Amino acid sequence: MSSEPVADVNNESSEKPANNKALSTFLKQLKSQVIHSQSIDVVKEALDSAIAYPNQLSYKNSNILIAGLIALLSAVFYWFYLEQQGSYYRYSELDFGIFIICIVGLISALAIYFSRRTKLKKVSTLIRDETLKHLYNMRSCDAAFLNNAENKFVDFNRGNHSQDVEWGKEIDFHSDNGLIRASVVYHHYVDRRTETYTESDGKGGTRTRTRTVYDHYYRQGVIFPPINKTTHLVLSESRLSKQWQQSFMPASREFEKSFRVQADSQFDAAKFLEPVVVIACEQLSRKLKNVTIEFAHDGSLLINQHNTNLLNPEMEYDITTPEKFKQELLNDTSLFTVNSIFGFVNQLIKHTT
Repeated sequence: MSSEPVADVNNESSEKPANNKALSTFLKQLKSQVIHSQSIDVVKEALDSAIAYPNQLSYKNSNILIAGLIALLSAVFYWFYLEQQGSYYRYSELDFGIFIICIVGLISALAIYFSRRTKLKKVSTLIRDETLKHLYNMRSCDAAFLNNAENKFVDFNRGNHSQDVEWGKEIDFHSDNGLIRASVVYHHYVDRRTETYTESDGKGGTRTRTRTVYDHYYRQGVIFPPINKTTHLVLSESRLSKQWQQSFMPASREFEKSFRVQADSQFDAAKFLEPVVVIACEQLSRKLKNVTIEFAHDGSLLINQHNTNLLNPEMEYDITTPEKFKQELLNDTSLFTVNSIFGFVNQLIKHTT
């Protein structure tokens, strides 16, 4: 889509009148239309109705902000006025009543302002999520799959207190070998440790105490069905519990800084880690923080990492600029981390099968 029609729409929307009450009603209708949508066409129709909406899609907040400012300044000036009455002056019920009215006015103005912002954000987020749901054919993973994944992959054994793959979403991955159903999973683990601290003993001294501290960590990863014949192999930036005794290290200093390799067979590890694959791993480690690349016993592949917003990308636009929002959602939407992982897996498919 060319930039010229977008600019025309922006000029038109800037000339549209503001109507706060009508906008609140329209946002409710939009939410009702989009929530639990059955197809991408429903989302497109909602976005088209937003583009055609005759009023501004942003609230006019100048009146409530002015009212809040007046309430704040009134309270401040009245307080200065009372201070001028001298140290013997005692506040009356009328004085307290004026302060209460000013505070209520300020809080009400701020509440309305943030409530309006929240409405716009919730509708924008809902439309984004419903769009991604249809573009990637997103479905929830069943409990059996998640339980099996917990037991299958070494990387999910992090944490000395608890480990849990809490939820997962199946998504479409259009690989070089055709359509593959991958699964984005949410990994939560907890480390328990004991620490000492000092406190007053009430007699002018101190005493040493101990307490148990629970550190919570969260990761998100993508699980793929077997893409080649590789099994029993883990490449991880951080130290994992020893699973397989064999290790292997390619002749690459950058790789050595980013990964430790565990394998069931040095030969299989060397066969997998050809120079082009080593370079792909290095490139992935630059994009993702604390990444793990793991092939399980059945050949399933897990790529797990630190970012927990894989399915919640930040958008440059929102419903207040509906045409640009639609263009970004339908043409330029990028699940950056997921797509980085997809690109890496495509390279593995190309070079290791």
